[in-house]
Amino acid sequence: MNYMSDKPTLDTNILIYAFGKQDDDRKQVAIEIITKCNIISLQVVNETIYVLQHKFKFPNPELDKVVDFIKQNFVVSDLSIHTLDQTLKIAEKYGFSFWDSMIVAAALNNNCSILYSEDLHHNQIIEGSLQIINPFYDKK
Repeated sequence: MNYMSDKPTLDTNILIYAFGKQDDDRKQVAIEIITKCNIISLQVVNETIYVLQHKFKFPNPELDKVVDFIKQNFVVSDLSIHTLDQTLKIAEKYGFSFWDSMIVAAALNNNCSILYSEDLHHNQIIEGSLQIINPFYDKK
């Protein structure tokens, strides 16, 4: 794929690594990926806030900073009934979980060409137009 025409988005785990308390190679890779992306789904935002709040115990002022960062740096795509319909089709066709399928459906609805995710199959092509890239694949 040609980087100039790529339209990347990202999965929740990338934001978690970028904002999480750990300081390792994954954090640096996640921060670099965030600079390449300008659109994410509301599902990713919701999951990120939930994990930061419940797993990492972020207090509300820190969560507010994360939300402000997201609002300033990304277009957050809404979820719709169309997204839900497509989610169910993706889940059935590819065997992904409902939540992963919703992220994939949102990426497809926004004409994204790359979905950065640690959880899905590296280099898989979805619906002929969306490539899954695990940015940590070569780090394993």
